[in-house]
Amino acid sequence: MTDDIEDGEPQPKFGEWLNKEMEHQNVSIQQLADKTKLTYTGIWNIVKGNTLYPREETRKKLSAALNQPVPTEVEQEIEQESAISGYTWTDFTPSDLETVPQLAGVYVFYDVTDRPVYVGKSRHNVRSRVQDHQTRFWFKPPLVVRGSFLAIDDPEMCDKIEIILIKFLGNHALLNVKGVVRDMTD
Repeated sequence: MTDDIEDGEPQPKFGEWLNKEMEHQNVSIQQLADKTKLTYTGIWNIVKGNTLYPREETRKKLSAALNQPVPTEVEQEIEQESAISGYTWTDFTPSDLETVPQLAGVYVFYDVTDRPVYVGKSRHNVRSRVQDHQTRFWFKPPLVVRGSFLAIDDPEMCDKIEIILIKFLGNHALLNVKGVVRDMTD
């Protein structure tokens, strides 16, 4: 593999599996991106270990491109580790809309140091919200590198979790309004 990936840090099983398959088949991240139509950054985030729980669609595209099934224990790890009693947690690459879920829920953007910098919500489709953010001057690396998403069907619960996260992060959520108080009726 020709891409520079840091060693020494434990990787999630999917990223480890992907990295090993790429090395075994001598496939670079760019070659895999070209074949899957996923972005270089999206695949790099998985291999690097920034994206711990890629969406099932993303895993299927990578598996098909490598012509190798994802091992059962790797799929089971993703299912077990990304589950939060009735909720689904998914990682995504904000610059690659194909990796962003099209569900209601709360999302967090992280910077290059893996610090949360923005918390948001969508009551209908988080992909459209992320697409709106892409026009913002701040929406680019190193300020926004990866995202995480918690699917939440209940609009009221979605509002509450977003507010809790913003207040919990305080000044660390650099891009959110400080001390935000949202009207729970809108």
